Amino acid sequence: MWKEKLPSNCPPSAATESTMEVYRILKDATPTEDDFKPYARIYMNNPRYKTLCSAYAISFYNSIQNAKTAWKDAFDRGNNLGSHIGQFTVLEIHGKNQFKQKTGHYSSWFYSSWDFKNFNPSFISAINDN
Repeated sequence: MWKEKLPSNCPPSAATESTMEVYRILKDATPTEDDFKPYARIYMNNPRYKTLCSAYAISFYNSIQNAKTAWKDAFDRGNNLGSHIGQFTVLEIHGKNQFKQKTGHYSSWFYSSWDFKNFNPSFISAINDN
């Protein structure tokens, strides 16, 4: 049912299926499937991520500004998340999402039917251009 093998009680019961325009920080101007790997797959040897539900989610933001703020916060901590921001449409059929109003952050857990090849951006721009 899920793209990833999730820990128990994941996604949280507050997560819902919804259609929304979202923004994702990308490594560069051309998105790849690697841009949509959850932390639990990127850092497979981190024991904390094995049971942390949010580590299995893909992060999106509700605005370019919130994505850019997250990028800057990570950059200030020594993490370069990428150089571009893409706008995407997440559909109800893609999975479940949980939203944090304070940061404008979406955690999205994709169903196994979600396919990167059919998940095309509406636009992509360099972070410095935003």
